[in-house]
Amino acid sequence: MPAHTDRHPIDDKYNFHEASFRRHYQLHFRDDARGFDFFAPAYRFGYELATESPGMSWERVKDAAERHWRANHQSDWSEMIDLIHYGWVEQRDPDSLRVHHDDDEYEEHRAAFAAHHADTIGEGVAPFEDYEPAYRRGYDMAVDPTYRTHLWSDVEPEVRNYYETEYAEGEVSWERYHSAVYHAWHRVRR
Repeated sequence: MPAHTDRHPIDDKYNFHEASFRRHYQLHFRDDARGFDFFAPAYRFGYELATESPGMSWERVKDAAERHWRANHQSDWSEMIDLIHYGWVEQRDPDSLRVHHDDDEYEEHRAAFAAHHADTIGEGVAPFEDYEPAYRRGYDMAVDPTYRTHLWSDVEPEVRNYYETEYAEGEVSWERYHSAVYHAWHRVRR
């Protein structure tokens, strides 16, 4: 018997993609009072539909998906179709939803990120390489067209959520992680 019977094992790959679904929600629905849990079934439905329909195109399954959604869910199909399609694409081709850019662009900023690290955290505390993923996260968000019209206050909750998911039990404190992401975000967006 497992030591922690109150915990549910991750038995499907959907959970691996949930951060992407939450990011999409934050960017498009964060002001909606119904919250992420209201929209989560649409993401999962799209994801599972793609998993259960190998070799089929979105256009081929969309009508049947709509009939199924309308018969089994209270939320309106027209409100959920974009989320369902996002779940479909996330399962089929998650890289198409990610930003791709030239590493040379990042390298133009790397020395400044390392200098910021040395000034604020210090190599004696932790090497730059331990914090470089945070600088890279801020850089990636700053160059991502999805965030072009967003202020730092718009994206900070997503940064915090990502930190809590990926780093909360590590040796990188939230304050230092935040400082690195924030610095990279502002430096690149100047």
